[in-house]
Amino acid sequence: MSRGTPSTDGRREPDFVDRFLALSPMWRLIGAAALALIAVLVWDEYVRPTTDDWNGESDRIARTIERARTVDRTTDPKIERLATALGPIEVPRSAAPGATRLESTISQICSQYKVVPKIDGRTGSKLPSNSPLSTMAGGRVERIICELEFIADTETAIDVIRDLEAEPEIESISELRLDLIDDGPNLEIRIVVEAWIVPRRNA
Repeated sequence: MSRGTPSTDGRREPDFVDRFLALSPMWRLIGAAALALIAVLVWDEYVRPTTDDWNGESDRIARTIERARTVDRTTDPKIERLATALGPIEVPRSAAPGATRLESTISQICSQYKVVPKIDGRTGSKLPSNSPLSTMAGGRVERIICELEFIADTETAIDVIRDLEAEPEIESISELRLDLIDDGPNLEIRIVVEAWIVPRRNA
């Protein structure tokens, strides 16, 4: 308890606490209620808004984290389905080198079985640059097509088709036609294969 300032006659002057204790019980109760009311007003005016702001910010951060987790859970399956559908996406500098590379791959496969096919490579359709697949692939997805024709026996034709289907650079075999030649052992084979590319933009 703090002490009051001594008076000129040596007696201590009563301080605030002494004055409060000297009050009647009713006035002490009124004074305590007034102090409690002041404390409530200060809390409501200054402390509570700050606490509400902190709680609101905490809730906002929690919602942001939950949205990020939800995006991760939904994006991973989408990427997996895209990778399964498209296969490896080659990134040549332009569509022409992509078609040339595909023709070279087809020629190498056929040469293993001493087959010299007639190959016609061309570019196909393009997906819009703002399509989901183009966005996820990092560029405008473009299709290249190679049509090959050759003559071979049944066993060789099966081997070539099997290797074409297993080649990672080839997305799919979109068309296959087999015609028997003069009732003989050889077949005339026509195959159309497709691949996806993402041409690089010119610097």
